Amino acid sequence: MSAAADDASTMRLVLRDAAHTDSLAAFLRSVGQRPVVAAPDELEVDVGAAELDIYVRVWQVLHPDAEVTVRA
Repeated sequence: MSAAADDASTMRLVLRDAAHTDSLAAFLRSVGQRPVVAAPDELEVDVGAAELDIYVRVWQVLHPDAEVTVRA
């Protein structure tokens, strides 16, 4: 098992605008994650914090108008 897998836990992503939820979920699926839509403006994904940080940064470059808060 890799160090990244050992580090994985359920992380919650809260979007300021629920209109971006599907886009973020699709992006996370495209990089091999399995996000769960927990609320109209909230996703949950089992991934390490450092790995998720990279994904969110890339997605935000593609969607500069979106605001995402990550919670453990």
